[in-house]
Amino acid sequence: MRVGIYLLLLLVATGSALLFGTRGERWLGATILGGNLLTILIERAFGGTFASVSLAYLALDALLAVALCGIAVRFPSWASICVAAFQINGTLGHLVKLLAVHTIPFSYAFLLKVWAWPMVLALLAARGVPSMRVTLLARKWPPWAGRNGGGRSLQARLSR
Repeated sequence: MRVGIYLLLLLVATGSALLFGTRGERWLGATILGGNLLTILIERAFGGTFASVSLAYLALDALLAVALCGIAVRFPSWASICVAAFQINGTLGHLVKLLAVHTIPFSYAFLLKVWAWPMVLALLAARGVPSMRVTLLARKWPPWAGRNGGGRSLQARLSR
């Protein structure tokens, strides 16, 4: 049942991103959907025992982390940053198993699987919360500085 719910959320989140999302959301949706499909293929091909680290699974997760970080840099939004951060955390789950070889396979599987849910939920939340999908621009950062800081530059205010 959990897998069915996850797949339904995955299809709704990535489908809505691909159909109605911004350009960055479309890239996110395609990458997440493709990554999930490739993960399923790797698990089918190499087995899903999680007794040891699958180098194919590790390589895929690392490539997806790099791709999602690239998307977050090219199309900066809270959704893209959150998704990239969750993928990095998921990739670090492999490091846990590599460094602690006696990690229980269930714990290792849990580390890898749990980070897939927040990624999909972040992409889904971007559909309902417009501020998550708005492009973050350098001129809007930091948020407390305002536009021109009330007539003074940020550097002038900080040098007081």
